[in-house]
Amino acid sequence: MPLFLSFIVALSITTACTPLLLRLAPRLGLTDLPGRRKVHTVAVPRVGGIAMAAGILIPTVLIPHLSAPVFGLVAGLLVLLVFGVWDDRVDLDYRLKFAGQFLAVGVCMGFGGVRIASLTFDASVALPPAVSIGLTFLFLVGVTNAVNLADGLDGLAGGLAFLCASAIAVLGATTGNLTVTTLALIEAGAILGFLRFNTHPARIFMGDGGSQMLGFSIGVLAILVTQGDSTALSASLPLLLLGLPILDTLTVMVRRTLAGESPFVGDRKHLHHRLLTLGFAHHEAVIVVYCVQVGLFLLAYFLRFQSDALILLVYGAFAAVLLGALQWATRSGWRTHPWAALSFLGRLLARSRQPALGHLLAHGASWAMCAGLVAYAAIVIVATRHVGGDISLLSAVMLVLLVGLGRFAGAGALGWLERLAAYLAVILLVYLDQTTAVHSSFLTWLTWTVIGVTAGAAILRFAFSERRLEVTGLDLLVVFVALVIPNLPGFVSLPAELPAGILKAVVLLYVVEMIQGLEVGRLVPRALAAVMLGAIALRGLPLLVS
Repeated sequence: MPLFLSFIVALSITTACTPLLLRLAPRLGLTDLPGRRKVHTVAVPRVGGIAMAAGILIPTVLIPHLSAPVFGLVAGLLVLLVFGVWDDRVDLDYRLKFAGQFLAVGVCMGFGGVRIASLTFDASVALPPAVSIGLTFLFLVGVTNAVNLADGLDGLAGGLAFLCASAIAVLGATTGNLTVTTLALIEAGAILGFLRFNTHPARIFMGDGGSQMLGFSIGVLAILVTQGDSTALSASLPLLLLGLPILDTLTVMVRRTLAGESPFVGDRKHLHHRLLTLGFAHHEAVIVVYCVQVGLFLLAYFLRFQSDALILLVYGAFAAVLLGALQWATRSGWRTHPWAALSFLGRLLARSRQPALGHLLAHGASWAMCAGLVAYAAIVIVATRHVGGDISLLSAVMLVLLVGLGRFAGAGALGWLERLAAYLAVILLVYLDQTTAVHSSFLTWLTWTVIGVTAGAAILRFAFSERRLEVTGLDLLVVFVALVIPNLPGFVSLPAELPAGILKAVVLLYVVEMIQGLEVGRLVPRALAAVMLGAIALRGLPLLVS
């Protein structure tokens, strides 16, 4: 499966499954109620882990000739998903949670052969089998719990896992490890689809089923990308990639033990809780953690070929600086202040909202988004050299389902199919744009102009909605992936079309999501999906007939 398509398919499956799971969560008993250690004040469905599991597992099993490590990863993910969902329903005892984690790690190591087999000092040093098995087991169980414990704010654990998966994709690409790169992009796509609904204020939580699954899979991929004779990467890079949740978990457990408390009893002493105590708003605390994780991402990239001793020294210095800064801020009584620029912009926007003008601008922006989507589809269809028969057939089948069920099914039962059809149409259009479309300088300029105008209309529509205008962690993640990663020094391994395709797909999926929620009835989103799918099907009809 092409890299770009694997990312988008995972993103779309997760995004399409989430609304359905949101409605089913109360019936399944998967709702997170407010509590003493929690920052949310209303019940929130925690089915994001199931949606991400679908987004990760379906594209993964479609990879031809699954290797033993991939099979072990999939088996371990299924075990953790079962135990995690069980825990979300009945709140399992911590010993039973550990049993599920031990089983998942044991399956992955036993059937997949996943091992930390060597470390790198002046040269690569092979570890004795007993040390290799023990170190691998301890690392995977540790990171599974570390990411699980980091899931304390909206978008926090998901964003950390997304950055880790992106880093692993970059490292896999630099060493030519196509399997790991593909798996990391699949995971990143699934997480991004979940974050669309998990950014503050969250409409959905991932639950233990999701957080344990993400921690485990990131740990396995980090081992696979740094171990083996075909890689020159330092074996200690996973410590940098997962260093923040690991440090947070160790610090909290040591503090609890010294205070005579059980290290397995939850409290409000994690890094994100301390940031909230220092005066950061919910989304600001998440952004601060993201920025620290980005710093570790960049350290891992620039130190990827250095010795493990140097990486351990750098990580130790990072831990000392971070813990020292938090300790100083706590003891000195330092408190942050709201970001003046964002607050000023919010107040300025509030003053400019005259009811008549606001309604006019919002209405115009809504139709501009629709027009931009149609214009982009028209440009891509015209510029595409050929549409494969499989893509044409898939579009035709989805169009028939959309029209047929729209004719015979009840209006209230069709929402999930409309979403799936619209997401699929966007995926196929961007895929054709990035792979088979003819790009002259004029067409390239025209395509990006349409994308820019459509994105601008979406921002305008969002600005005049009831939601407050603010920079979110998800916005920063998208900017980082689209602008920073492709420009890393010496990084030329990813296909040139991948970053641009990701940016286009994310913009258009946002637009589709907003159009689905507009007060324009069901006809407009259904018609848009039908037009895009019909155009793709007709464009490939000659090849399909022949």
